[in-house]
Parts: sequence; C-alpha cells; structure tokens
Amino acid sequence: MGVWVPSILPHSHTPPSMPYNDPDPTDPNMLVGVELPANPKATWDMAYVFAEEFARLGFDKKNLMRIFKRPFYAGAHRAYLELGEETIEKIVDECLAIWGRLKWRDLDATNKEKE
Repeated sequence: MGVWVPSILPHSHTPPSMPYNDPDPTDPNMLVGVELPANPKATWDMAYVFAEEFARLGFDKKNLMRIFKRPFYAGAHRAYLELGEETIEKIVDECLAIWGRLKWRDLDATNKEKE
C-alpha cells in the first residue's frame, strides 16, 4: 500500500510546459553556433589551444591525440583533418613539453595531530 502525501498545490495546477520544439527567438540564452571562415594560421592556433587546455588538465599524448581524432570534438577534429596528423602531433608534443610536467593530485585534508 502506498503512502499518502498531501499536496501543497491545488489539484488544478499544472506546471507550464517548456517550448522545446518552439524556442523563443528573443531568448538571449538560446544556444547558437556559427561557422567562421579561417585561414591555416587560425586553425593552427585553435588546435594549439585545444592541446594546451587538455594538457593542462593532465591528458597524456595518447589521450590528446584521441581527442583530435574523434569527430565528437568537432573543433579539434576539424583542425586534425585540415592540418594533418603530423602537425597535430607536433602541437601536442610542444604543449606536453610545457604543461605535461604538471601532475594534478586530489588529496583529502589531513587532521593536525593534537598537541
């Protein structure tokens, strides 16, 4: 047998429905993606930023290259397709030479011994 829970709201109340298939064009928070034309230098810069960001997060070369090779990461994958694997590997190696030395550790705080 279920447990009876009194309702705080009147029974006639129904929550407003979300317009998932009918977004408000004036909504400033609406997600909009655009494609911008870029030259090879801009694509190289974009690839470098991706590699640097993930190197700072502690990714190794194998996992960094995996990001560039996966279509799921559209920006990184596009740079991979346009610049080629050799150029991306050079970028990854350079970023790892700078940021790959950092190793993040998550430690619990220790209690100080009572004096």
